[in-house]
Amino acid sequence: MQNKKYLTVKERIAFTVGAFGRSGIYTIMSMFSLVFFQNGAGLTLEQGTTIILCGRIFDAINDPVMGMLVDKTKSKWGKMRPYLLFAPVPIAICTILLFTAPFENGSSAAFAWAMFTYILWGVAFTIQDVPFWGLSSVITPLESERTSFISTARLGSTFGGILPALLVPILYQSNLGYTKGFFVAGVIFAVIGSGLSILIFFVSKERVPKADKAPTFKETLTVLKKDKVLIIVILAALLGSTMVMANQCADYIGNYLIIQNYTDFAKIFSDAAGTSVIANVDAAAAYDFWIPRGTIVTTLTVAIGVGMVPAMTIFPLLRKKFSLKQIYIGSALFGLVVHALCYIVFSGNITNINIYVLWIFLFLMGLPLGIYNVITYTLIADAVDYMEWKTGERHEGVCFSFQTFLSKVNAGIATAVFGQILGKTDFRAVDKALVDNMGRQIFFQQSEPTQKILLALVTLVPAVGFLLTVVPMLFNDYTGKKKEQAIAEITAKRTAADDQKSAKKAN
Repeated sequence: MQNKKYLTVKERIAFTVGAFGRSGIYTIMSMFSLVFFQNGAGLTLEQGTTIILCGRIFDAINDPVMGMLVDKTKSKWGKMRPYLLFAPVPIAICTILLFTAPFENGSSAAFAWAMFTYILWGVAFTIQDVPFWGLSSVITPLESERTSFISTARLGSTFGGILPALLVPILYQSNLGYTKGFFVAGVIFAVIGSGLSILIFFVSKERVPKADKAPTFKETLTVLKKDKVLIIVILAALLGSTMVMANQCADYIGNYLIIQNYTDFAKIFSDAAGTSVIANVDAAAAYDFWIPRGTIVTTLTVAIGVGMVPAMTIFPLLRKKFSLKQIYIGSALFGLVVHALCYIVFSGNITNINIYVLWIFLFLMGLPLGIYNVITYTLIADAVDYMEWKTGERHEGVCFSFQTFLSKVNAGIATAVFGQILGKTDFRAVDKALVDNMGRQIFFQQSEPTQKILLALVTLVPAVGFLLTVVPMLFNDYTGKKKEQAIAEITAKRTAADDQKSAKKAN
């Protein structure tokens, strides 16, 4: 069985392309939802983070329920694939609705609309997200194929995440402004992402046999209590949620740690307090740097993405020499050191951050995030096998529902922590009424203490997350000879079951 190959080239390509498209939709939500709520809908940072937290709490129920629905699904297409066919259109509609602001800035109606559309988007995306990544555990029974399959898909996902970072800042810093700029971006990524994500349905095949009986909710909870690997992965992810903060909040880094420091605000505001805008001012003329203002955020996100790519590429090679536990802990400790060093280097002179040095740090920050992007899915797949070894039952839907939940809750917690802390400072949000002579948004200058807190939020806070995520993983003993024994026993049981079925058919 170990010598047989299952995956086709079409499956690998379609899954990678689908991951690319879906990542564009997910990234515009996770990276820019707080920015849109604040600057597009006129909500406060506290209101924006409240919406995000409520959405993530709802997902705590929504994702596992979807996982159980997947495990109970019986169709001619299998239990994962039907959702890959029918979910893209609702996702596209909900993405467009999420980035609309039909009500008055900062009004109760604007808050309610943002809350409703954010939660609705989460439901629609979950319907596809759980079976999409859960497919990796049933498309092949081989861990070696599964590892390379996920690694390639996560590469596609990473590149797909760079695209919104490139386009969205250009749109909202143009004369479209925040409201129209985000709406246009929502339409673009809704159409592209949903169109590409449906491709995997047409070429994929579910090869790992489905359990004869799907578990009830009570049975699922009972089984999950026995899945030590899954519990460890969940705890590690939750404790390490802030690891992704620099990536999630690149928009704030770009605008207030880089663009601000290259802007002469005396050419924009006529008073020292920065409240009275000079008549017919050209904000672009006050900005003095060779990189266009609208692409600064892109360079930061690309720097992180460039770091993630080689990490995901070499993961299968690392897997040949090290256990998942060793790779996870090693990359987390590396991330801790890099983030802490970044704060030390830049905190001394916050108004003169060298963007070239920052790019290097962001590249290095991307390395552990790239590993994390791949290894979590592989650990979840391990959890599925561990459960089958211990109980004789496979629960791909439920297990991978926790992965999709964790990826969203990580971004949600990171954004919420960021927004709540920044909201307690003297941070000055944009006023959409303040535009220059070309209709481009004018930004307020932030104080040095606020800039320093912003720097700490994207360096020291993630460093703490990297430290905390290591703790649960220290207790993961499903590795080495124990894991080899488990896989051998699972394979033997499957072979025996197949032989029994063949014998019955023969009779």
